[in-house]
Amino acid sequence: MTGRDQPAEASSRHPPICQGTTLTKILPWIGPLVTAVVALVALIVFWRQHFSSRRDHALHALLDGADQLETDIKKCRLRLDQAHAAMRVNPGVPAAGSADARGAIDAALRGLLAHRLWIRDHAAEASQTELDTAVAALNKAHAEIRALLGSLGEAQRELDDAVREHGPT
Repeated sequence: MTGRDQPAEASSRHPPICQGTTLTKILPWIGPLVTAVVALVALIVFWRQHFSSRRDHALHALLDGADQLETDIKKCRLRLDQAHAAMRVNPGVPAAGSADARGAIDAALRGLLAHRLWIRDHAAEASQTELDTAVAALNKAHAEIRALLGSLGEAQRELDDAVREHGPT
């Protein structure tokens, strides 16, 4: 093999610009490097999408949970009013404990309003941890109200049974 054969062989493997340069050493690495860069970009896009959808899910959970909690608080107020109306001794005179119950319901609605104001004012820049904490607090309050609604329902059934059994006084 002569010196003349060598450049002809090199030119068949690489373009003329690559002959005798460090590009001949780099070319075999370009494919894997491009693949790695594309994979990294895809991973970054996936990661951002994952956290974006998690954040969106938390924001929707906050808003939907606040709506559900408000509905349940209002149901609780209605059932308390019905129970107190059934226990009145004299028409027009509030039943014992109705003022306390009304105060508790009003406090729950004020707490819910404070929660909605936090969502409005801070949710956009809140960390994921803060959003998750807010969702957990809302879920806890919702579970407590649901338990109270169940207890109120049971108490109302017992009151209705007692009124039917003993008749009005």
